[in-house]
Amino acid sequence: MRMLLTMISAVLLLTATAFSAEEETSLVERQIATLLKASYGRANAQVKLESVPAHLKQQARIKSVSLHKVPDVAGKGLAIVEFEGEDGRPRTSYVPFRVYEKKTLFYVKKALARGNTVMLEDLGSQERVVGESELIYPCDEDEVVGKVLKKNVAAGTVLTNQMLDSPRVIRRGGLVTIIGQSGTLFVKAKGKAEEPGRLGDRIRVKNLSSGREVVGTVADDGTIVVEF
Repeated sequence: MRMLLTMISAVLLLTATAFSAEEETSLVERQIATLLKASYGRANAQVKLESVPAHLKQQARIKSVSLHKVPDVAGKGLAIVEFEGEDGRPRTSYVPFRVYEKKTLFYVKKALARGNTVMLEDLGSQERVVGESELIYPCDEDEVVGKVLKKNVAAGTVLTNQMLDSPRVIRRGGLVTIIGQSGTLFVKAKGKAEEPGRLGDRIRVKNLSSGREVVGTVADDGTIVVEF
């Protein structure tokens, strides 16, 4: 009977220690999530420690938690945890963590080929908890509709920003309007595109009046802005 009571006591002690370690881990995760919300507006961030230092697995008392490295595009970050170990000594550990957030992801309802323009009717959406940051996935439909696919995609494929490209709005040899800008002064001239371009691209265009070739930025379909 005495042996049985000893075994039961040992099991209860191990359970209590494990529970305490789990509580401390959860506390660190909650504090990191609070820091992300306060400093970076990540209101929906869910944090999971990727590895737990041996001292934290004991009955450690957390003193403070701070961010050493903000989560990158893959959601991985690094926290500094100061705590009092089981032996009463102060300790500091670097603890890697990963951020998960609920996002609306957009997928294609049917297979589409490289170079196709994504239309609204091609899209479906679903909410998922993902580890990547907002840099990976489009934030809304406006960032998807009208974009051109860089690769073939199968039906059901979740779209990422890396798969999408802006459409070419300027064709090589196409007629364009050159807007010359110098401070508050604007001058218009007819031109011809020497190369194709997308919104924001810098391309070469020829002024049809002067025959001079200049480099400008594609502002919209048919307009090139040249700064002097």
